[in-house]
Amino acid sequence: LNLWSFKPGRSMRALGKLRLGSILLTSGTLSPMDSLAHELEIDFPVRLENPHVIDPSQVWVGALPKGPAGEGLNSSYKNRQNARYYRDLGTAIANFAQVVPDGLLVFFPSFAVMNASIEAWRKQQLRGPASVWDRIQRAKHTVIEPRSTAQFAEVARDFDRKLHDKSKGGAVFFAVCRGKVSEGLDFSDRAGRAVCGGRVEESWGRGGG
Repeated sequence: LNLWSFKPGRSMRALGKLRLGSILLTSGTLSPMDSLAHELEIDFPVRLENPHVIDPSQVWVGALPKGPAGEGLNSSYKNRQNARYYRDLGTAIANFAQVVPDGLLVFFPSFAVMNASIEAWRKQQLRGPASVWDRIQRAKHTVIEPRSTAQFAEVARDFDRKLHDKSKGGAVFFAVCRGKVSEGLDFSDRAGRAVCGGRVEESWGRGGG
């Protein structure tokens, strides 16, 4: 039996008792600072907070409740066997892949949903012999997040290589929310021109962008 304290103020007070000359906290995600100071239970007499490097006019965030054919984009369990849902989701991503330059990131609620979606796209045909997956790959190179930590570094390098391969319009990285890709990589500049995803709780449509 283990008892763990997840109260950060407890650890910060322990550091304070060491009579340190100074404690320096730096991160891109400390704001709002008043809330952080309250959680850490420590005063910050010197604070520096800079504006974001991206201007608000350069960013668009929106929710897509339906796909091109009008099917609701909701990845709840009831849609896990819905072929129309998979087709419309894949078609929407293929459309994004065609118009978004360079890197496109697509996040799923879980590995199970991601794998089921990709498997469905590989089987579903649009016109003639081409599948939904074929249409995505015509626009961009594809990279899929692995479950294995040992394979992750090589997959990340593969995304970078494909991103710079001029034979296609960049690369799309299919990954999982709260996975290694979402927490462990920095998709700066051309590596992440757009992000598609949804709420981890289940819904693409109500919480996606």
